[in-house]
Amino acid sequence: MKKAIVYEVPGADPRRDLIQRKDLTIVAISEPGELLAVTADLVAEGVALIELCGGVSPRWRPVVSAAAGPAVRVSSVSFGIESLLPAARFNQAYLEGRPPAQAFLFLEAGADPSADRFTRTIALQHTIFVPLPDEADAPAVARELAARGIGLIELYGGFTSAGAAAVIDAVDARAPVGVGGFTLEATLPCGAAA
Repeated sequence: MKKAIVYEVPGADPRRDLIQRKDLTIVAISEPGELLAVTADLVAEGVALIELCGGVSPRWRPVVSAAAGPAVRVSSVSFGIESLLPAARFNQAYLEGRPPAQAFLFLEAGADPSADRFTRTIALQHTIFVPLPDEADAPAVARELAARGIGLIELYGGFTSAGAAAVIDAVDARAPVGVGGFTLEATLPCGAAA
């Protein structure tokens, strides 16, 4: 399945700040108004899952879903209660122009979390992307990132509830952990009413 991660960073250009990996496209946008054009491009590429980062309000999920059409599922990252204070600290630093580095962990068959990780910097925001062969590696990687002072961690690419819980436990509130989720209509067959 082709997937996409869309994250927001002021100063990003979705034509320039685009990463293609195996079955994953990662796109940075500078503001939510760019979501419709980016969604159209992703759908044209055959993307079947679009995951919106925690910096994109869930208010945009139905807009992206409508633009993508019923064959594409749209998820958005949100944070549990244990992450609210560290997320607020991250957001405050971000608003003050000194954002801590953030990390996006995603599942990719055959990946090596040490050798295959990469960083992208747009304006002041440093994002570390860590591909994982499976979610069993995620707690150790998240623990290491939190110990290094990473300000925010988000999970992408098919984490189960148990896998996300293991990461949350491993981080122990040292960094907020965002987890992708769907609303009920995304789980129903096309055209079915909730």
